[in-house]
Amino acid sequence: ALDCEMVGVGPGGKISVLARASVVDFYGRKIFDSFVRVEERVTDYRTHVSGVTEQDLKGPNARDFGLVRKTVKQLLKNKIIVGHGLENDLRALKIEQDHPWYNIRDSATQYQPYMRVDQFGQLRPRRLRDLAWYNLGIVIQQEGKPHDSLEDARAAMALYRHVQPNWDYEMDCRRRNAFASFAKLALF
Repeated sequence: ALDCEMVGVGPGGKISVLARASVVDFYGRKIFDSFVRVEERVTDYRTHVSGVTEQDLKGPNARDFGLVRKTVKQLLKNKIIVGHGLENDLRALKIEQDHPWYNIRDSATQYQPYMRVDQFGQLRPRRLRDLAWYNLGIVIQQEGKPHDSLEDARAAMALYRHVQPNWDYEMDCRRRNAFASFAKLALF
């Protein structure tokens, strides 16, 4: 599973850039965890949410973005990526185009039982904290405490493991349907 934390750059810290990347294996064991040296001037560390401080990004444990990107990309190559809100994490790592959709398991957007229906009947994501509590009885992202990307990656992986056979079957069906539709188009 992958989870990232971002900080803000630019006016008002509105532009998100990668500050920390964490990867855990199927059992939640840490494979990779690193803070990232940010090239731009950070205007909002978002510490209350991200847990990232100026010392984290300027300390000896922070790595260059290129090295973090390359390492994470290599770790995820040809694997199913699990996470929550992965679109943001993959965009921050600048690898959003590197992985086929059918090898992504995003508990925020892909698995209907993990989503809620809004007042208009539309599927909407639930918070990772709520999913972890309701489905697993795990407390994460406690009120008033910052997020921890390792903890969030572990929770996302535990949610995936909880329903893996069903979720993988659903994705396999979607993949076969997509390829069948493509094949029909190719014939005409």
